[in-house]
Amino acid sequence: MRWLTCAALVLLAAGQADTARAQSLQADDSRYFANAAAEQAARARLQAQVRALADGGPSDPAARVHQAEQLLGDCLRHHAYLHLQAARNARDPRPAQAQDAVEGLCGTTASIARKTLAGVAADTPWVAPYAWLRLRGLANATPSSRAPGLDDAVDEVATPSLDAFARLQRQLLQHADYPRIPHDGHSFDSRRDRTLLARHADRALREAGWKGYWQGVASQREAMATVLLGLVQVNERASGLQGDGTAAERSYRHMGLDAAAVDATLAAVQRHAPQRRAYQQMLLAHAERMGIPSAQVWDVGVPDAGFVPPVLSLEQVRDAAAGAMQGLGPDYAGEVRALLDPAQRRMDLAVTLGPRSADAFPVTAPGVPALLFVGQRSGTLESDVEAVHEAGHAVHGQWMQRGQVSAFYRNGTPWLSEAFAIFNELQFRDQLYRQASDPRAKAYYLQSLLDDIVLQLFVSSEEAQLERSVYQGVAAGTLGTADDLDTLTLDVLSRYGLWAEQQPALAATWETKRLMYEDPYYLANYLFAGLVAVQLYVQSQQDPQGFRERYLAVLSEGFDRAPQEQVAQLLGHAPDWSALVDADLQVFDAQVTRLQALHARIEAGQGG
Repeated sequence: MRWLTCAALVLLAAGQADTARAQSLQADDSRYFANAAAEQAARARLQAQVRALADGGPSDPAARVHQAEQLLGDCLRHHAYLHLQAARNARDPRPAQAQDAVEGLCGTTASIARKTLAGVAADTPWVAPYAWLRLRGLANATPSSRAPGLDDAVDEVATPSLDAFARLQRQLLQHADYPRIPHDGHSFDSRRDRTLLARHADRALREAGWKGYWQGVASQREAMATVLLGLVQVNERASGLQGDGTAAERSYRHMGLDAAAVDATLAAVQRHAPQRRAYQQMLLAHAERMGIPSAQVWDVGVPDAGFVPPVLSLEQVRDAAAGAMQGLGPDYAGEVRALLDPAQRRMDLAVTLGPRSADAFPVTAPGVPALLFVGQRSGTLESDVEAVHEAGHAVHGQWMQRGQVSAFYRNGTPWLSEAFAIFNELQFRDQLYRQASDPRAKAYYLQSLLDDIVLQLFVSSEEAQLERSVYQGVAAGTLGTADDLDTLTLDVLSRYGLWAEQQPALAATWETKRLMYEDPYYLANYLFAGLVAVQLYVQSQQDPQGFRERYLAVLSEGFDRAPQEQVAQLLGHAPDWSALVDADLQVFDAQVTRLQALHARIEAGQGG
């Protein structure tokens, strides 16, 4: 009876999802440029202006920096506009090509300003607002014994190679042999229908979907090993030739960290692995007490019988997201509401993907309203969380505009930028949990919050550790085959949790880590972003007024200082990463206790 009832509710939810997904929106981008022709004409003028500044321009350093600042603002507007156009039609390569060219212009403009500032004394009065930019310019101006032009030559050879490896990874996964699963007159694709299968009421179908997906991934393992190992060798060699040390040292340095700090943080998370294992065991035990014998990983994400997660309308997402951020005051919450209000025409989303990019991102630039792009809204909780996360980035851009942040400081260290957006998504999940009254609904949303914290801390650690270990293994000559990568992956994953010990198919995880191929060593950013975001979530509840003042002050400044300085202002102390791990896991434990209490009520028949 339980399965019949749940299956009927799944069908009902599918109908609700169809209704919720029936709203496509196109953002009004006319404040950026009137049309594509106007953007193209303005871009030609911008190219000429940047070229003139690079070739000569004002001799006065202040005038030179101020002109570069204005041109960079214009450049960021072009970049944002072209990103949106490229995503709306991923089949047309021209906007993406134009975006790449503009990115080069932005880099040239910023470089002119940094080089100019490096030659000016720090105590020059007009330099004060550009102090952080000047420090970065001085770092880049450090004399080098390398041959002139070597760095550019290495980039010219290595960058296309690394891009090609990333494309190959995507193509290999797309064309892998994913089994089709027949069921009740339908045929499910174990890759494209992965999310649907994971939530299906039929346990056998969930299991077949989970195993089918990983079987498909593993079908490309030999070719994928060639891609990953080749990429690592090229990236490592390029870093060495450019005098940056190892690829890890270079990447961590760009994050404002070093290998010792990263290693210590990973070790701190690993010490808390028993807590994650206990949480995983708790989910399995609850599933078994609810009637699933010998529960497995594919059973722990299914809502409790009789509860179907509601498919939120865009208006409901808007209201919940704005309500979640009300603690930051009416102005910030109002910005969230305005961005996510369908009537404001600031969201760009579709019910079907079509030619659109399967991506989500903010569209922000100086002097224009922030927009939000979502390639396809599926109507699931995770789809809405993705939108809220990217909305956090967009509202940050809007807040920097309120603070009249220099174009030089609108982009900064990725892990700090991501921390702000992750904070928004944690708040959104918490808001849905608090709004719910049915114990089953509260358990569903609370588990989603816990799983998010697991993602930020444990999964991010797995990813960072795995990538670091792959590079170390290649350097040591101990990695050379797909079997080697499988063995390494299971070893790393088993340090942080239970699933890899129970399911050897997860050995193929190394094939699925897109950023490991597209943006080497970027994954480590998410660990430090998550550590900060969980503390922002805690402080917003423990000290609402003080936190609001600190948080909005930092947002309005942009990225005008070292990231650790801004974190110190947010938290009230300099970040001690290992201590933050311990503090975040206390939050995790407290939420697990709440979920256990909800499980006890549900198992006692108190749902509904």
